[in-house]
Amino acid sequence: MRYFITLVLSFSLLACSGSPEKSDGKPTGTTVAKTEKPKPKPPDISKEARAAFLDAIASYRAQKKTGNFDYQSLLAEFEAALEKDPKLAEAHYNIGCIYEALRKDKKAQEHYKKALQIRGDLAPAAANWGSLLARKGKLDQALLVYKRALSKESKNSAVMLNMASIYHQQKKYDAALKTASDVLIRDPSNVGAYRIMASVYYDKKDLDMAHLICLRGLTVKDKDPRLLNTLGLVLLELKKVPEALAQFRKALQQVPDMIGTRFNVAKIALDYRDFRVAKQEFDRILQYDPENKKAAVGLGIALKGAGDIDAAWNHFEALTNRYPKLPISYFWLAELALRQKNDPRQSIKFYKKFIDLAGSRLPSDHRAFTGIKEAKQTIAMNKKMKEMERKAMAEAKRQAELEKKLADKRAKLFEDAWAKAETEGGVLPPAKLNARELPFILLPPAISPAERNKVKLFGMEFKDIKKVEIGNIKVKFKQKDKYTLVILIPKWLGLRSKDVYGPWDVMITYKDKHTDPIIFQGGLWVGKKPKKKPKPEKKDEKAEKTKETSGKKGKKKEPPDAKAVKDKKAAGADKAGPEGTKPAGSKGKPGDAKEADEPKEPGEPTEPGEPKGP
Repeated sequence: MRYFITLVLSFSLLACSGSPEKSDGKPTGTTVAKTEKPKPKPPDISKEARAAFLDAIASYRAQKKTGNFDYQSLLAEFEAALEKDPKLAEAHYNIGCIYEALRKDKKAQEHYKKALQIRGDLAPAAANWGSLLARKGKLDQALLVYKRALSKESKNSAVMLNMASIYHQQKKYDAALKTASDVLIRDPSNVGAYRIMASVYYDKKDLDMAHLICLRGLTVKDKDPRLLNTLGLVLLELKKVPEALAQFRKALQQVPDMIGTRFNVAKIALDYRDFRVAKQEFDRILQYDPENKKAAVGLGIALKGAGDIDAAWNHFEALTNRYPKLPISYFWLAELALRQKNDPRQSIKFYKKFIDLAGSRLPSDHRAFTGIKEAKQTIAMNKKMKEMERKAMAEAKRQAELEKKLADKRAKLFEDAWAKAETEGGVLPPAKLNARELPFILLPPAISPAERNKVKLFGMEFKDIKKVEIGNIKVKFKQKDKYTLVILIPKWLGLRSKDVYGPWDVMITYKDKHTDPIIFQGGLWVGKKPKKKPKPEKKDEKAEKTKETSGKKGKKKEPPDAKAVKDKKAAGADKAGPEGTKPAGSKGKPGDAKEADEPKEPGEPTEPGEPKGP
């Protein structure tokens, strides 16, 4: 934009045969302002050269109306004018402006220099040449060019403002303010002077004066974008963020491609973690200036802040490929590797690359150095964690194997104890539990309260035991081995009452107060011993054998004793007479023979102490 304005003013100046126009006041501008003394007479120019020059001016104005500039054709026309008369300093100046617009600064500088060699009083050429030198950091050379130009024309506002701008960059604030003030004394409406003074006061942290100068300048030009931007910076420093943002937005409405102002908006967005707006602003900056490295880095930071880690990573990787010697890209890759990708080894590689490229400019407490230390600590911690995980897995495997062994042993001991109680008539619980699922078992599984009992607790690791309780009754215990406790339970559980039958909770409390106790609900069964069953009567083996034999032959074989009795009865019948009646005075009882014929079955066993049946 500056280059086109310079061309317009220059062409207007030359087309009007040297009539000066009022400067637009830009500190880096190259326009002509009013002077207090008459300029030296320019060299005589041939009519042919002047006509060719005016034709080039006409071509420029025609292109300006369409908005499409053909710089190559314009260069050809101005160079044609120079061929007709090499003393045409204005043609050199305009060619320099075109080359500057084409970003060919070296050629632009050559033509500005030639223009000043022909006409030392051509202040716009000095202003533009000085601006080129200042942009390259050659501030002293730029000042020398300005001073030479002022020796020819002591009050040229454009040159003076450029000098004030260089004093500002050199932090010679007083000289900058005096030079800009001299311009305002001559031209109170010079907006460029207000811009420089406001910026100088802002850098001096004199915010009140900076604010006042901004407001005064805006009375001269109420929508000046640079004054609006400086006012926004002042308000931002005063912690008036919404008001500052409003001024930045106003400035961008006037000049959308003000990169510095867009940076200010993006910075506010980053500070307030509005990464969407920050990304938009950095994208716009890169549209206007694709090679803006700061904007490219800012875009990556916005992507990272928005949580799009992969996009941020790819963006910074692309920057390292595009700008291999740009240190900051490696720094952010290191941060992403350490923080988001959990890759401390890769982060160390990028931190070291950043440090190598940055060199001695880095302070000793820079984040890169602390990042390397943190990454190394993370590597050591990860190694330690992996070792701990390995040991934990091995311990878990060992514990699982131990639990299985203990579960198998609990099951076997419990089954053996249960079988023994059944065989010996001991006390048993009403139901058999699954010993594999219990934390520990009690052996025997149930007790009689009528006697003092010694009970084993087996099946888990008993360590640092404080006490063992049956219900609320504390009992004595002794640790037999790592997995076995022996508790002593007194008669009737040490209670006066004998109503102690049923399930009792078993609770084990540890010495460590932070370890929860283990409670086996209903783990101990207290019951009565069952009454002993009598042994069954022995059967007559001979009778059984006789019955088996008679059954095989299909007929009943009388036992020898019955036959003898029958013979005896037959002999007695002969003596007694008919009907087989007993003689008077006999002691036998009716039915004796029948009882002798068939042996009796043994009676059912009865409970001890009860009479047997007939």
